[in-house]
Amino acid sequence: MLLEEVVIKNFCSCSDLSLPLNRFNPIIGCNNSGKSNVLRAINWLLRKSVLPLSSFFDVTHPVIVEGQISGVNIQLLPQNQQNQISQYIVSDKLRFRRRQDSPSSTAAQIKIDIFDQGGDQWVTNPTGLDNAIGVLFPDPLYIEAMEDAAEDVSRFTAKNTIGELLKYTIGQIRSNNAVAMQNIDTALRQLSDHLNGPARIQELSTLESDASQAVGEFFPGLLLHLNIQSPQLDDLVKGATVSLSDRPGSPRPFTSFGHGAQRAVQMALIKLLAANINQNGGNGATIILLIDEPELYLHPQAIELLREALKTLSDQDFQVIFSTHSPLLLGRSDALNSTLMYKGTNGATAARTKLANAAQAIANNPHQASAIFALQNSTYLLFAEKVLVVEGKTEKMILPEVYEVLKGKSLAYDKACIVEAHGSKSIFPMLTVLQSVGYAPKAVVDLDFVFRVAPGVGIIDITNADYIACLNWFAANHTAQGFFLGPDGFPAKNDGAGLASRIPPEEAFELMASQMQREVAGLVLPLQQNNNIWVWSKGAIEAHLGIAKDDQDRIAFLSTMKQSGNVSHAAQPQDIQNFIAWL
Repeated sequence: MLLEEVVIKNFCSCSDLSLPLNRFNPIIGCNNSGKSNVLRAINWLLRKSVLPLSSFFDVTHPVIVEGQISGVNIQLLPQNQQNQISQYIVSDKLRFRRRQDSPSSTAAQIKIDIFDQGGDQWVTNPTGLDNAIGVLFPDPLYIEAMEDAAEDVSRFTAKNTIGELLKYTIGQIRSNNAVAMQNIDTALRQLSDHLNGPARIQELSTLESDASQAVGEFFPGLLLHLNIQSPQLDDLVKGATVSLSDRPGSPRPFTSFGHGAQRAVQMALIKLLAANINQNGGNGATIILLIDEPELYLHPQAIELLREALKTLSDQDFQVIFSTHSPLLLGRSDALNSTLMYKGTNGATAARTKLANAAQAIANNPHQASAIFALQNSTYLLFAEKVLVVEGKTEKMILPEVYEVLKGKSLAYDKACIVEAHGSKSIFPMLTVLQSVGYAPKAVVDLDFVFRVAPGVGIIDITNADYIACLNWFAANHTAQGFFLGPDGFPAKNDGAGLASRIPPEEAFELMASQMQREVAGLVLPLQQNNNIWVWSKGAIEAHLGIAKDDQDRIAFLSTMKQSGNVSHAAQPQDIQNFIAWL
């Protein structure tokens, strides 16, 4: 089973928010974008509580959180509950909602409704629905970001991690240790006899008698009875505490360790609890694990281990939903299915369309598949608001450093990132996907993009006079300049029979650009202004920097730039400054 969709209305910053869910759900966004409110809303949907005034986006409207369950396993329910809700399950799906009409509502006034697809309406509080939801989706495990790990782990409470672990352990003890349990029960009965029964300790009886006499002096005929509750195994376990040691035989209080160690223990025990629930108590039900910023206080290696643990749980009877600020919590296959949160113009939380949904909208061909692969492996773009798509190694290596020197702040500070495309033909599909999910991406490309790619995607007209003039230049000059032309009329690496050109295609484009500056400007400026695509008008970025395409020159350029604090040593420093200003 899967909680495949939630709709959150009027809950905290979520005025009207719809989210599709998978088994593994990273939720990403800037601080105060509403990530935690999504987790709280899901927790409230599955675990009823009375919401305070602060939980209402608009106090004049009710808080409503809807959920749709797919793959409903009705066999988990007792027969009477199956009879009560089976009519509302269509194609193995069940839609329900929890509703609190006002901040002054009592617990009894909080309603849970079910959607009747046949009648196309919500039905209020069908008998047994709340209990049925509790069977299909037991209480979620909810760990808040700033929750004290010591409170959750170091001592027993009914709903914390160590309490839940001990509860499952007691169940195992009762099932697997019949003789030991009989001895414990016998010992506890003997204790009860000494406290309240026939073998009662004399001092307790004396205290009861003396107290009755004292009360009787004030109120004749009134007797006092001293009742001491006899403990059960569960009561003894409630007194359990947890300590840690970093060397044998030297346990220390849990709180004496650093926050990183405490958080690591907390995450490890959550994993253990989840495994226990899956093995002993799940019975096919789905446990939803809600964690707000699980990476807090953990070092990078521990974060990656945690990611793998959460992924493993999501492959079992668990649905994992977590907020994060760490790219390390996203594996290479997770970027496309992550949820990106942001605040809309009205201050309400909104979510971008998932990259996976946008990627499905483009056809399958090698170049577009390459674009999707590049996005899937660019987890840092999920934490940015501005995206620059580049096609070359030089751009990826040099532009972040140039940006910081010229702007006085990093790309990350400006919530921007660079995504590397795998070839110029991947640029436009990547821009299309990013635009479809709400980004306003920009791209920087070599000059050959204008001639080899742009016409095919409809952003350059091949009847354009400047385009034709450049094409004619290649036809007129290729023999004298020592390069071959491909079937498209543009420079090629060889003649098609294996004979290599004397100069590579990129150098041929640089030669053309140096002699056709007006025509090239007429082609590249519209792309810059209308399509957010910056074209290196001299051919490639190296021509503007005045370096070769090798790491030694790139490193030398960066070294000089950092020493001087400017780009005056570039071949065309103004072009570099103009590019950074355009970004």
